Amino acid sequence: MSSSSNVSIVTFIKSFHRHSLKIVFVFCCLFSETLWPVELSGILDKQSIGKEILILEDRSKSLTITDILKEETNQKFFPSKEEIPNFGQTNFHYWIKIPIENKSQELTKRLLEINYSNIDLVEVYAQTNGSYQLTDKLGMLFPFSDRQIKNRNFLFPLELDGNTSNTIYIKLYNGGGLSVPLTIWEKENFSLHYADIQHGLGLYYGVMIVMILYNFFIFLSVKDVSYLYYVTYILGFLGLQLTLTGHGFQYLWPNLPEFQRNGFVFFSGFCVASLILFTKRFLNTKKNLPSWLDQLLKVFFILHLIQIPLTLFFSPEITVKIGLLLTIPVPILIFVAAVISFLRHYRAARFFLLAFTVLIGASLVVVFKYLNLISENFLTEYGLYIGSASEVILLSIALADRINIMKEEKEVAQAKAIEMQKILTESYARFVPKDFLANLGKETILDVKLGDQIQKYMAVLFSDIRSFTTLSEQMSPEENFNFINSYLGRMSPIIQKHNGFIDKFIGDAIMALFERNITDAIFAGVDMQLYLKEYNYHRNKQGYVPIQIGVGIHAGSLMLGTIGAEERLEGTVISDTVNLASRVQNLTKIYGAKIAVTEAAIHAIDDKHIQSLQYRFLDRVRVKGKTKPVSVYEILNGDEPIFLEKKLKTKELYLEGTTAYHSGNFTEAKEKFEAVSKLFPEDKATQLYLKRLFPVTSPLPLSTEEFPEEEE
Repeated sequence: MSSSSNVSIVTFIKSFHRHSLKIVFVFCCLFSETLWPVELSGILDKQSIGKEILILEDRSKSLTITDILKEETNQKFFPSKEEIPNFGQTNFHYWIKIPIENKSQELTKRLLEINYSNIDLVEVYAQTNGSYQLTDKLGMLFPFSDRQIKNRNFLFPLELDGNTSNTIYIKLYNGGGLSVPLTIWEKENFSLHYADIQHGLGLYYGVMIVMILYNFFIFLSVKDVSYLYYVTYILGFLGLQLTLTGHGFQYLWPNLPEFQRNGFVFFSGFCVASLILFTKRFLNTKKNLPSWLDQLLKVFFILHLIQIPLTLFFSPEITVKIGLLLTIPVPILIFVAAVISFLRHYRAARFFLLAFTVLIGASLVVVFKYLNLISENFLTEYGLYIGSASEVILLSIALADRINIMKEEKEVAQAKAIEMQKILTESYARFVPKDFLANLGKETILDVKLGDQIQKYMAVLFSDIRSFTTLSEQMSPEENFNFINSYLGRMSPIIQKHNGFIDKFIGDAIMALFERNITDAIFAGVDMQLYLKEYNYHRNKQGYVPIQIGVGIHAGSLMLGTIGAEERLEGTVISDTVNLASRVQNLTKIYGAKIAVTEAAIHAIDDKHIQSLQYRFLDRVRVKGKTKPVSVYEILNGDEPIFLEKKLKTKELYLEGTTAYHSGNFTEAKEKFEAVSKLFPEDKATQLYLKRLFPVTSPLPLSTEEFPEEEE
């Protein structure tokens, strides 16, 4: 190969390397649909071009049109993948590249619209006479009067001669969120569309102004500050909408661009602060809400007041973000407050919750749009108008309802009196059990009359503290009361747990009634004995003497009723059943039993529970007031484990001894009881039988004699 050939190859390689980027760029242009020019003559109505543009992010904020036109910079543009590009809260410069062409033979005119009025800077560059020139410069940084086309949104005329093309560059910057909905319109269709938008927004503004005047005049009439808070809230919300739509900048403050830039922060602070005041007043949050929620609303009220003057010291790049972060939690807190008030049956909350449900949903959608969390859609465009208009109307109805509430103050006072009576009735219930009233067939204590009575078959439980007199003498009166209340306060829930109710406290003794079945009373007694172990453990830790209790249970027919005089009534139970239950409880001291029950109680135990109970026969005794002996049994389930084991181990021998004794076979009875005593010398019942059997030649069965009074 010749040297000239080598030179040619080297030259080709250098040339290829120099132009490789151009080749790649051309290749991308050929195969990327976003680079095809927008054909103007084919747009007869409108066309969204969000996906037909190229975007360049300028983080340095220093690029000029000259820099953009350079080949290495131009290649950094990337195709848009969104119908409505949304750049969020980045605060960078963004360049939009829009290739357009006219395939028709005639001059074509269209309008390019950026349907987003809150952009600080918009610069448009188009090719004129072979070079790019700045054709328009507008935005919230400049007075509204500087705009070529006087419209709340940004409009730019597009003109192309037949069979020509052009590329438009748009530079954008915003201190807040930046969204760029780009649409190319046929001029006449745009005029019709804009007229419809104006009419719709005009109707919306009219509703808001009417609500402001309506509620302000009501405020002057009824002097309820809630109406004033509501008026200031609607004013703030209206100002916020005028700022966001651009109508405020167009018609009310066209020469105050800085106010337009800070309008969102100013009006949102004013609006939300007024809304919080209105909510607190309308829902009476101090009374109807948890204190933490009421205090949190106060905190956000103060923060939104502070937010307003921040516009004097900081740029929108900072204040807009602060405003958005402070605004997001408030609708949620107010919604929670409305729900809680509604669930607590606060009347005014009905309208409030209904009104704000729609508004809060619409507001959150708009806020999320500005945070670039969701893309633009029908709800982000028009939801806030629909939601806010509905909300102000519904809240006006809610405020009107307050007038009716004011007229009903007399009824409310009467209702409070009834409520107070209800509270008093509930207080009486602590002295007269509800179960007692229910058994008498009475709804409240007010229905009870002297002589009311009813006969029922029920179980009666008596419990008593052993040697309480001796224990009481060691304590002061105050200590006595504290001890008794502590003890009774622990035993009462056990009785209620087993479907019983306490008829009365007799000093340290408890008398309880069980209507459902005898098993409830027995298991209540067992649980009382079991809990006593835990109670004594705590008493022992505090240096107090452990206590023991006896429980006696009998079931039978009894009379519930009221006795006394007209001015002093007392509920009571009158029956031999009550007397026998009390006597059986006294027997626990003689026989060393924890729980004693009558034969009637044993026979009444249902089959489901009889297997789980351990019991043994104690004796047949004739108690005072009874002519026939009564069989008494001992329930063993509440005993200490060591004694329970011994009683179960000697149960058969003990039963043989009692059978022999009551059959008159005293010699055999003595042998059996002596055998039990060897195995279980601590058994007090066995020792009592042995005492009766000495001497064995002349014992008398207890069933034939009056049982002696037992000592305290």
